[in-house]
Amino acid sequence: MQTKFILPFLFSFIFSTIAIWFLLRIGCNFKAKPSPLRLSLKRLGGGVVILIFVLAIFFNADLVITRPISGIIVGSLMILIFGFWDDLKNINWKWQLAAQIVIAVSAISFGVKSDYITNPFGGIINLNNPFLYFFIFTFYFLLFINSLNWLDGIDGLSASVTLVALGTIFFLSLLPHVNQPAVAILAAIAGGAILGFLVFNWHPAKILAGTSGAWFFGFLLASLSIFAGAKIATVLMATLIPVLDLANVVWERHRAGQSIFSGGDNRHLHHKLLKLGLDERLIVVLVAAASILIGLVALNVSAMGKVIFIVLFSIFYFGLVRIIRVIGAIRG
Repeated sequence: MQTKFILPFLFSFIFSTIAIWFLLRIGCNFKAKPSPLRLSLKRLGGGVVILIFVLAIFFNADLVITRPISGIIVGSLMILIFGFWDDLKNINWKWQLAAQIVIAVSAISFGVKSDYITNPFGGIINLNNPFLYFFIFTFYFLLFINSLNWLDGIDGLSASVTLVALGTIFFLSLLPHVNQPAVAILAAIAGGAILGFLVFNWHPAKILAGTSGAWFFGFLLASLSIFAGAKIATVLMATLIPVLDLANVVWERHRAGQSIFSGGDNRHLHHKLLKLGLDERLIVVLVAAASILIGLVALNVSAMGKVIFIVLFSIFYFGLVRIIRVIGAIRG
């Protein structure tokens, strides 16, 4: 246990912390006069996480770099490159979506896919048709990438939820009926790197995830959930709040006649809670605590139980959002 899981976690955490501290020290040299370089440095937190994650994989003696793991590495490096470009140039949503599709298809082509998904009514659903699994898993990647990206609206929120989901994946992969130690190692490596980043991303944040980090969080969770024997429902539950937040924002923008990619409209749950007067750190703690509880439920219920829980929690969530919106309107 210590060799396989704790040491990779500590390795990633220590090196992520040191690398970000060093990056911040470099940024101090530009403190006197704001510059594009200083702004870019502040948004490189996600890039550090990606590099630490990839390097830790290569130096881990317990990991065999299979095609799926290669797909995760390739996708992560593609995110690093495009994310840095987007942080510098602020690319429009069409190019962002195209890049996300290319990243997802590349990962799937390397083998980050499954030949089946569990049928909640019993048995499995075969995905032998390449067109079918490319379509399903590309959509799945896009859902996670954008859910975690859109959640990245206040300090520490997206990273905290990702850390909770990685913990769920870690314990899931060690269950006897899953038995995926490689996935547990990957989750431990990523968890250490993200925790090191979170030390400096906690409100008030000294460094930000940037596009690279926000996309990487979602991409990683999607990849590991597929890699862990297509345990999609379990990981979906662990990230249920950002997924439902994305669905609600899309619906509200559609009803208002806006583009669903318009952004900047403060329709997210964390924006609504801020409007009610809640502190940023309190919002992060509440969302992370709720995600932990949901993750624990996910690890202890059947496939049908997960479906029932997702439906019931979705009803509760949308009702809660409506109540918060009404209270916010009353307060003016």
